[in-house]
Amino acid sequence: MFAAGLLAAGAATTGSDGARATEISQQQVEAAYLYKFGGYVTWPDKTFAAPDSPIVIGVAQADALAEELTALVTGHTIGNRPVVVRHIHDGGPLTGVNILFIGDGKSAEADTLFEVSRGKPILVVTEGADGLAAGGAVSFVVVDDRVRFDVSLDAVQQNGLKLSALLLSVAHSVNGAKP
Repeated sequence: MFAAGLLAAGAATTGSDGARATEISQQQVEAAYLYKFGGYVTWPDKTFAAPDSPIVIGVAQADALAEELTALVTGHTIGNRPVVVRHIHDGGPLTGVNILFIGDGKSAEADTLFEVSRGKPILVVTEGADGLAAGGAVSFVVVDDRVRFDVSLDAVQQNGLKLSALLLSVAHSVNGAKP
């Protein structure tokens, strides 16, 4: 079910001509992926204070995506955990953040966020072909006008996380040591 949902989301065209009413924006697809990722990550024990602590998705340098994601997750859960979106500004604190999206991976703020999140139980997601090299664990890429994602297992493991085989099976590419 998840694989079909992710493939359907990624298969949505992201053309910029706006000619078809059925097209959805790249931000909408990325927001859906960010929400869905949370169900396929295993965080280390004691990451969450309580069984019903929220999954916090931090969004930096992508306010429009944060708004889209907030609208998408309001009232939804992942497992028994509510989902909360937090805007991260000026390299703000990452305390409690479980998934971090960095919109512009080529800035001083992004460099700081990559550094601060390294070794912490945070799934770091970015976008662009060089997103993994910059320090992301997952990077959105557009392939044949569709939003897909690449995965760096080394970055995932460095932060003490595990990704489900189902998530990895729908990735555009998976780099690094096998789990």
